[in-house]
Amino acid sequence: MEGFEIVGKSLPAWLLYPATLMVLVLLAYPFVTVRSVIARYVLFALSFRYLMSAHHDFTFESSPIGMSYNAIGSSLVFLLGLLLIRTRHLLLTTLLPFYAVIGVVLLSAFANRSLGSSVDVVVKFGYLIVITIAVYESISERGEERTMSLLLWAMVTPVFLQFLSIVFGISKGTEGVGAGVSYVGGYNHEAGFSTVLATGFVIACFATGLSLWLRGGALVALLIGLYFANYRTAIVAFAPMALMQFNADVLVRFSPRVRIIIGVVLLGITTAGAVGAAWVLRDKFADMSVVFSDPGSLIKPQAEYTPEEKRLLSSRPYIWAGYIDAYVNGGIKNLVVGFGPNAWVGKFPVYAHNTLVGTLYEYGIAGVFAMLVLWGWMFFCALRVRQGPKGKLLAAHASFLLLNMATMPHWTIEGNLLYGIICGYTFYLLLGPATKPVPQPAGAPSTAMAQYPRPNILK
Repeated sequence: MEGFEIVGKSLPAWLLYPATLMVLVLLAYPFVTVRSVIARYVLFALSFRYLMSAHHDFTFESSPIGMSYNAIGSSLVFLLGLLLIRTRHLLLTTLLPFYAVIGVVLLSAFANRSLGSSVDVVVKFGYLIVITIAVYESISERGEERTMSLLLWAMVTPVFLQFLSIVFGISKGTEGVGAGVSYVGGYNHEAGFSTVLATGFVIACFATGLSLWLRGGALVALLIGLYFANYRTAIVAFAPMALMQFNADVLVRFSPRVRIIIGVVLLGITTAGAVGAAWVLRDKFADMSVVFSDPGSLIKPQAEYTPEEKRLLSSRPYIWAGYIDAYVNGGIKNLVVGFGPNAWVGKFPVYAHNTLVGTLYEYGIAGVFAMLVLWGWMFFCALRVRQGPKGKLLAAHASFLLLNMATMPHWTIEGNLLYGIICGYTFYLLLGPATKPVPQPAGAPSTAMAQYPRPNILK
């Protein structure tokens, strides 16, 4: 797998530290002006992670207690979130699939006698739950327009650092032989960095409180950033979101009477644009046509792969074959609950690059079922939404699902931040605002207060 896991270095110190100082000065403004504690926490969670990842030459190193400094920071952010969110929201029935995934992780760890290896996985999914609730509460307090506009400030770090890497020609090789270079602002890998930019794109799509030109500029800048990050998985995954965003923003400016006609015109323009983009990027995605022309030919053991087949899609089918072959040759216990959390470490050179494949190996068919239920449940929640940008919300869920097919966003904090924002926004549109109790005059009945949303998806 030549050239598959090329890890980049941080930007040179003479550039990184002044840039970090400038970013901190810029971020001081939203932190000082926003009054909502929970909104400030969500912005902090995003900004802190993106800054820590930019300094990965240091933060990825092991601390004296064995954990990396990045892991320690993420754990502290998770614990802080637990203290700040309303405890009762942990009981929302919409969160049951999240807890089911954690339950399967613990079951697999117990069955394989590897409970210690489950801690970081549980923290990651706990982090996802906390961010989901925090986003839900933040939107409830400030409204969707003000909250999303606020969270867009977190993109200052990755966009600015990528801009510097382009200006100074600081790039890194990307996955696959001949795949070109990536401008990732000194981040460790283009997968995580592209997930960060995709998060910004999703936020900008819902940041309707911004002016047309400001939001449009942010969307274009983030799309250009995804192109320069040169991570094909993210480009393909968020194409549906980009197309939906373009069509929805144009359609909403016309009266309902003419939207059908405008929609037909837009469909033609979108189709032409998609064909044009496919032509421009034809060399980058050439191996996809080879794979999809006969996908069945790649369902075989790794030993039967030719050198040319090993390189297809940056070696992904070859990697998947190794994981699947190891899984089907396991015992009954492994078939049901897998080999345990992080069992791939030391047995495979790279992680599975597919959430379902990785889940199958580590948590068995039970884990795959739990993961599909989680994704399906949240998509069903989005379908139940009656008001708001339902089309863009469904597109966001679809893009995240596509992202999981060739990388593993749940394996990273960046990916869980992305999904937490999507899920938190879904909770808000489905359940309504999580309003605080309204203070009552002395002597008023204790029941005369604003209601929290009922913890039921069928509200």
